Amino acid sequence: MGPDLRGAFLQPIRELIGPDHRVYLPFVATSFALAAVVWLLRRGRGSAPLLRYLVPWRLFLHRSSRFDARWLVVRALAHAVIAWPVKVTVVGTMLFVSGHLRDVVGSPPWDSPKDRALVVAAFTLVTFVADDFTRFLLHLAMHRVPALWELHKVHHSAEVLTPLTLYRVHPLESVANNLRGTLTLGACAGLFAWALPGRLSGWEILGVDALGFAWTALGSNLRHSHVWMTWGPLERLFVSPAQHQLHHGRSESTWNKNFGSALAIWDLAFGTLLLARGRRPPRVGLSRAERNHGLDAVSALVDPVVAAARALARPWARARSARPDGERAPASPRAPKTEGSPGADAQPLRRHG
Repeated sequence: MGPDLRGAFLQPIRELIGPDHRVYLPFVATSFALAAVVWLLRRGRGSAPLLRYLVPWRLFLHRSSRFDARWLVVRALAHAVIAWPVKVTVVGTMLFVSGHLRDVVGSPPWDSPKDRALVVAAFTLVTFVADDFTRFLLHLAMHRVPALWELHKVHHSAEVLTPLTLYRVHPLESVANNLRGTLTLGACAGLFAWALPGRLSGWEILGVDALGFAWTALGSNLRHSHVWMTWGPLERLFVSPAQHQLHHGRSESTWNKNFGSALAIWDLAFGTLLLARGRRPPRVGLSRAERNHGLDAVSALVDPVVAAARALARPWARARSARPDGERAPASPRAPKTEGSPGADAQPLRRHG
């Protein structure tokens, strides 16, 4: 059985009606409500009317936003094809981890509690924190590893931010992120299945992790928007929409900050936290020198992969061309090297982020 292309084609509709998706319509509604509160708090002379503030057509009809809408379908189809051979599941990962722990460590010396309320609470909290941490690590790698940065540029190339910008990622990145989520949840489930065997579940709302549901309902869609919403001192604990907008700024000094998704403590620990208080909304996107693709589906699919392959090959080319100090490169048989001609020292590898 091949990839589910029909399901991928219908994925944009599922995003709107599924509570496990960011742009689930009730989540969009709560984001509009929070944006209206921001408008009320900052309303002044010359402010735009509420409706124009909530739905700025110059942003939603921008060429970057139109690309996001087209890319939603393209990415879903490409993701289905690329992810089809990947046969990693939460249950399979859970069984592997719990079985490996039993083989190596043995059964835990304590009895599993019959009252599962605390187990459910602990599992909910641990999986939320673990998922957020691995999301942070992958995002950090997307900026620090040159080949991954070439793929991640698809997301950072957005010239304006709307909730659909969330889906403006290269399909290879989306497959990697899905794999990360599967392995993280499976590993947590396996650890709990070994340590506290018995019925295992977490708090849920509409079949979705309760903490993730609440976090999304509290304005996650404003992360990719024009609404500048800061959280004051809480930005040292949680990532505000404004902090993520700073991350999308054109300056390398901001796009290498605020890698966190929900919790800001990871950025604080890694020295990448940037508070939004006292700052202004940045100009978002990439400079012309940083862009590696155009605003068409073929270019956005192919060119970042080519750029990533070049980034991977660069260290090999550098190693091959490098020579020990003082040693000259061999002379060309066609053009004998004359005294004083330049050596063959490799150019330094340029790293992004």
